[in-house]
Amino acid sequence: MAEDIALAPELPPLFLIHDSKLLAEDIEELSALASVTFIPWAERESAPRKARVLLYLGDEMIREVAITALELQWEVGILPHSEARQAMVALGVRGELKQVFQHYLTAPLMMADALTCNDELVFSSVVIGRVLALRPYDINRPQTAWSLISGALKGLGKLKLALYHLTTGKEKDFHLAALGMVVMGQTRSALVGHSIAQDLGAGDRRLSLLALAPRSITSYLWFLLRLLWPKKISLAQLPASLGLIQTDRLRIVAPQGMVYLLDGKPVHTSEVEFKVLEGRLHLLPGPAMTRRGETSAAVSKETVRLNHIPQEQEAGPLLQRELPVFSHATEEEYRELFVSLRDSARVSPSYQTLMVLSVLLALAGLYANSAPVIIGAMILAPLMSPIVSLAMGLARSDSVLIRTAIRTLLLGVAWGLACGILMSWLMPLDIPTSEMKMRMAPTLLDLLVAVISGVACAYANAKEEIAKSLAGVAIAVALVPPLSVVGIGLGWGDWSMAAGASLLLVTNLVGIALAASVTFLVLGFAPFKRARAGLGATLLILIAISVPLSLSFSHLVERQRILERVSTGFVQLQGVQVHVDRAEVTLDEPPLVKLELSAKEQLNAAQVGELKALISKQLEQPVQLEVQSNIKL
Repeated sequence: MAEDIALAPELPPLFLIHDSKLLAEDIEELSALASVTFIPWAERESAPRKARVLLYLGDEMIREVAITALELQWEVGILPHSEARQAMVALGVRGELKQVFQHYLTAPLMMADALTCNDELVFSSVVIGRVLALRPYDINRPQTAWSLISGALKGLGKLKLALYHLTTGKEKDFHLAALGMVVMGQTRSALVGHSIAQDLGAGDRRLSLLALAPRSITSYLWFLLRLLWPKKISLAQLPASLGLIQTDRLRIVAPQGMVYLLDGKPVHTSEVEFKVLEGRLHLLPGPAMTRRGETSAAVSKETVRLNHIPQEQEAGPLLQRELPVFSHATEEEYRELFVSLRDSARVSPSYQTLMVLSVLLALAGLYANSAPVIIGAMILAPLMSPIVSLAMGLARSDSVLIRTAIRTLLLGVAWGLACGILMSWLMPLDIPTSEMKMRMAPTLLDLLVAVISGVACAYANAKEEIAKSLAGVAIAVALVPPLSVVGIGLGWGDWSMAAGASLLLVTNLVGIALAASVTFLVLGFAPFKRARAGLGATLLILIAISVPLSLSFSHLVERQRILERVSTGFVQLQGVQVHVDRAEVTLDEPPLVKLELSAKEQLNAAQVGELKALISKQLEQPVQLEVQSNIKL
């Protein structure tokens, strides 16, 4: 400390402007550390030009004396004060009075830009509206994840965007809708809760404005989660709800009026003007302020990143009403998608040709028991287009689009059935393969697959940038294989086969259409009120087919339960070692257990009876037993 005090004569004379809260014992203690002149608040303008001045004042007094400090070029440092929280945050002041005073005795001078708001000095920021965690970081009261979440969820259902007219220093005009904005100066304080990767207070002679403009509650909550994510936000890749403007001057006009917080102080107005006063602040950084090198060179170029912020006519429908749960698609997005789906819903020669080819390919794969060939048929099948068009028609209750899509779908189904029946008559094979059997007993799992496929299908069509994934969606939208199995079943006269595959076909069709419709609603291509009729009818059909699917699923679970309790491996039957190779279960009264066995000799009735008793004991219920015994030497 002796070395610090020895350097004091080389610095400008030291003054301390204080209010009545500075106690006599504090004055005595500080006087013992350095030569300092104490100036009461009433004589605050008596400090000479270019002096080093420490302020033991509250925020409002500091703001008032700041104009004098700028004029007289004082080197200003802030001492810990119970009413100076904003100034302390801005200059990184933390610690006890004596400790901070000693820090300022040797603290280096920092030249900084001054930000004014309607000619009032801004310590840290001006907050307009609601901006969540974009408020400046408070080093004395750091924000926790819980405080961020609880604050963001307050009044969640009453969030509204407001209209603002912004004019930058280069006379660029923007009309935008925002939930709130925060304007920050160049004091190099730790801003925006450490959420931004780049330094917004780099001393480049510009102020920074962050505008928060979520289009829905879901995007609002998504942005909240992004703030909680450990990775910081890059200014080069801003989240969809965030916009950035960096300029040396900014005027904001709110036709409806606005309340802004100037370093926490509420002010009501309809117009506010920000100015950056280049290099006017001669600051002594506090102990907690991180030095980032010398002041950067002035940047004359303005930064404007408002790509995702509602502007001009686009902002109109979002103003002065509560945010919807889900974002609404723009008129341009809707128009492009609707025109595409309207064309896809129509019957065309290429649609019919691809339909016949895909069904023939699927039939070849089913008879050959080849999964890769069946997957190729799924990719080739054109049924996805009318299904998505039907989903959009249901979402918007567009009867014309619904009728067109259904007509196209029915034509495709007719081609599929005709090809399947004809192939079954021409093909000399009449035993179902495993690929056919897989499509004869649908369960709730198949409905789940259909729902997920519908969501993926609608999302891939709505997002042009992921159109490359449509091939994968086509594989998931599996309608041609069960349609082909229906045709084979009808050709063979196997009604149980045709009925099972028909149930899978209807399950896929209804599940995909309903899920795709809901996805379009979530993406904002239709209002929920308009979709009630179409979705209601589809939901009733879905509930109806869920009954047999639930029964089939419960049978699947029961079979799996029995199989888990039937032991495979070696077992002794009247002195003969027998290996149980494979087991199958058919639900009946009682259940039928089919076993494939191998032993060194053919099993007799007594040994099979002992095996049946053993299995009944394992299952704790009577069973029917069917055995295939193989001799293995």
